[in-house]
Amino acid sequence: MYAPTMPLTEFDGAQAIAPPAVAARTQRLRACATRAAGCACCGVARRLLWLCFAAVRHGDAGIAEMLATEAEHYVDRGTHPEGCPQVPRPAGRRGGRTPAQGRVPGPAGRSGVLVAATDAGWRRGTCGLGYVVDDGRWGMHGWTFGPQDPTGPARVLVSELRAVGLLLDRLDGDGADAGLVLLLDSLPALRYLRAWRRGDTGRMPNGYDLRPRRYGAVPSLVRLAGRVARMPGLRVEHVKGHSGHPLNEAADSLASIARRRAIEVFDSTARAGSLVEAFLRDWHHSPDSSGLAA
Repeated sequence: MYAPTMPLTEFDGAQAIAPPAVAARTQRLRACATRAAGCACCGVARRLLWLCFAAVRHGDAGIAEMLATEAEHYVDRGTHPEGCPQVPRPAGRRGGRTPAQGRVPGPAGRSGVLVAATDAGWRRGTCGLGYVVDDGRWGMHGWTFGPQDPTGPARVLVSELRAVGLLLDRLDGDGADAGLVLLLDSLPALRYLRAWRRGDTGRMPNGYDLRPRRYGAVPSLVRLAGRVARMPGLRVEHVKGHSGHPLNEAADSLASIARRRAIEVFDSTARAGSLVEAFLRDWHHSPDSSGLAA
């Protein structure tokens, strides 16, 4: 049976009292619940969501999760009309959701702590992240923000911090614990990292959604804050953006490529590798490189 769209206050109120697992499952269906009035399969899913929230109010979390699963099935497998706000992203645009990573040859006989730079770019709802490490490792990730994205209003700041998380995921257990100098051109992001480094891991950007993600996953910035607090060898330093600093310019360029990669389908890996290799040559011949790595 078709169900009318829910007022935003009704949807948010139901999520506020839902168990974390149910709230995470239904968050991605926000557009279906509140906006997709002209879509038949979203109408069926809304009926299931209404029953799901009724089960929550009656304290039956098991039934609520089962109904949320059914609603997800209709949204993911159903046929949506053109313009439906809940319609899944076309297959050709999903490539930007997978991080691209690589490694170019590093300097011979390299010693000292690792030095890395991260950066993020955001424009018209599309984000790109980039990082580069002075041993030759690099990575980038891009995506388009959806209506259920938990980022909040501080999108640029959150993206800068997510770029750091992307880097640390790559370095996990491979040299970062012994010592890492991290260069950022974002002073707000640097202040959050230093606060987390001091143990103030509860400090988060304004409006960032702290509810568990799908299947109960911990939000990425919450995981990042805990990780930073456990890295005694981490130093975070500011570098002026667009000033010609080789590592910062490399990270910025990777973020730009990643943002375009999120909305276009093309092979950008070879181009990114060549760009990183050129910037790293400049970095290892600059006077700053030996001082930071000491």
